[in-house]
Amino acid sequence: MSEEAVLELKFLGALVEQLGAQMYPSATATIAELISNAWDADAANVWVEFPFGEPWTEDSKIVVLDDGHGMTRAEAADQYLVVGRKRRVEARSDESRGGRLLHGRKGIGKLAAFGTARVLECYSVAQARAVEGADTNGVSPISFRLDYDHIRRRPVGSSYETEAAQDLSPLVSPCGREIVHGTRITLSGLRMKRAIGEARFLDSMSRRFALDASEMRIHFNGLPLSRFNYDVQIRLPRDMTGDRPREGLQVDGDWASEELADGQRVRWWIGFTEKPLADENQRGISVIARGKMAQRPFHFERVGGVSNQLGLEYMVGEVEADWLDEGWDIGEDRIQANRDQLRLEDDTLDPFLTWGRKLVAWALRERRELRTGTVKKEIAAELEELLAPFTTDQRKALRRIPAALAATEMSSVEVMRVMHDVVNARDDQVVRQMWEDIDKEAPDAQVRIWDVIHRFGLIDARRNQTIIETRLKAIDQLKAYVEEGAKEVPTIHRHIKENVWLLDPRWHLLGDEVHLEDLGIKYEPEPDVGKRMDYLFAMQPSAPSTVDEILVVEIKRAKTKDGRVHRVSGAEVTKFQDYLIQAEQVYARDEHPPQVSGIMIADGFSGAARQRSKMEIPGVRLHYRTWARVIRETERLHRGWLTVATRRADSTERGAEH
Repeated sequence: MSEEAVLELKFLGALVEQLGAQMYPSATATIAELISNAWDADAANVWVEFPFGEPWTEDSKIVVLDDGHGMTRAEAADQYLVVGRKRRVEARSDESRGGRLLHGRKGIGKLAAFGTARVLECYSVAQARAVEGADTNGVSPISFRLDYDHIRRRPVGSSYETEAAQDLSPLVSPCGREIVHGTRITLSGLRMKRAIGEARFLDSMSRRFALDASEMRIHFNGLPLSRFNYDVQIRLPRDMTGDRPREGLQVDGDWASEELADGQRVRWWIGFTEKPLADENQRGISVIARGKMAQRPFHFERVGGVSNQLGLEYMVGEVEADWLDEGWDIGEDRIQANRDQLRLEDDTLDPFLTWGRKLVAWALRERRELRTGTVKKEIAAELEELLAPFTTDQRKALRRIPAALAATEMSSVEVMRVMHDVVNARDDQVVRQMWEDIDKEAPDAQVRIWDVIHRFGLIDARRNQTIIETRLKAIDQLKAYVEEGAKEVPTIHRHIKENVWLLDPRWHLLGDEVHLEDLGIKYEPEPDVGKRMDYLFAMQPSAPSTVDEILVVEIKRAKTKDGRVHRVSGAEVTKFQDYLIQAEQVYARDEHPPQVSGIMIADGFSGAARQRSKMEIPGVRLHYRTWARVIRETERLHRGWLTVATRRADSTERGAEH
């Protein structure tokens, strides 16, 4: 290259993979973007044909048809086929031709199709109108085909010439009505081979759009898409107890509206279901801007992670904030490129996030008060009969227990079961002293303590004491292994296999060293690891599921041979995430698929690993923990319970001597 040669920025066809297949990895995200295109084209209807409940084959197709204004050949060439075209900047407007608030912004949503399919065909008929003085009446339909594999193989600096479409049939709605103008997108070469459940898919899709039928009707396989509307036991602000979260709150039926600290306005509602939501992706509050989801359900946290607040697994809700997607300047955009997540690191969102966190905390307190009141009413008569033998002061203390128990998500039946256990042990001085001591604690502490007691149960103290003392020895052994930098395999691996409760007392070992081939997962192993996952755990089942949660645990040694902290590489985190994605796809075939979660335990992460660990995987819960945290949490739990068990055992022995 000569020194005078022009320096050019060049693009490879593989950029389509980064902007399409990886940014829109789910069929839900793909279809949502195509529906948004129909909205921006001022469509009154959009019809989606989707192959639910059957494995996808070479003949499977997805068709998205709308009756919008369609495209001329010039519009397709100069607008649709230009990747990265900033339509709002070009028009210096954020409204469509028909006056709608636009969804599209960055010009890459068209590539969403390649997250689900390898081939996109477009057939479009433009609406008759005058354009720059020229009448488009009688304009011919346009059609073209985009092949993902062909695009990816394009050499540096070359353009891609669209191919001839195969389906040139006229636009006809599912009911047989001719569509005068509009667009049909056909996706083929579908990537996923497993069947997609209709109910779960439509639930997810209903949360992505908050459009009134008078604006645009969305149909799936001939049936209208219902508006997101979970059957909730408690709905706020409708069921408020009177303790409003802020001054100036305006209530209009089931919705509330208010002004934030920075002057922006929001509308919201929050609900709580009777039972925990099985699909974790549906838990939380979604944010809607311009009738479309701008943030997946969350609890207004900036980073991923599970809060220890009780009730979050029952929470659903929506916040409407059109201002999040207003304007045409790309520099003002508060939504990420994939258009379903906010740029939470944006400082301008601080007032919104602070408001949201306070709202969530208030809603949880409201739910607690409402649930406690309901439980008290349901058990009132039975409780008074049960407490009759006690003194007045004892009855006062015992009556406060059900409130704490109800806050741990127990039903009325479960609350009374615990109360019977406490009363039946009234001759045990240690048990009596225990609940009297608990009564002196702050309300939140009482809830946590009774939750632990309920989980363990009031079992034989002497047997419980022996079990816990044995477990503490196992904890000490794990500490020693971590400190000396013992290898993951076989030392730490074997120890955890024999004492699975070290990671969490609730887990039950479903399979150890599960071979990926047995699950149909393709995985490139590390040279010294082998083709296996370290552990596969299953949470206790709840009907109708046979397994509630599949948990993949990857363990890494704490130290290197020379005593330094062993740092996990970015490649190791990537592999861990890869087979979690594939595990989720395998279990999604079940009629009632379990939640797939992954935990990586390591004491150090490289910069690349930390960056990679921040990435989210749709449908998968990810946790990264240190050995110090694992040991600290399990030791604190067992030593606390040992104190209670020892006191009770000692009391029992003294009574036996007399």
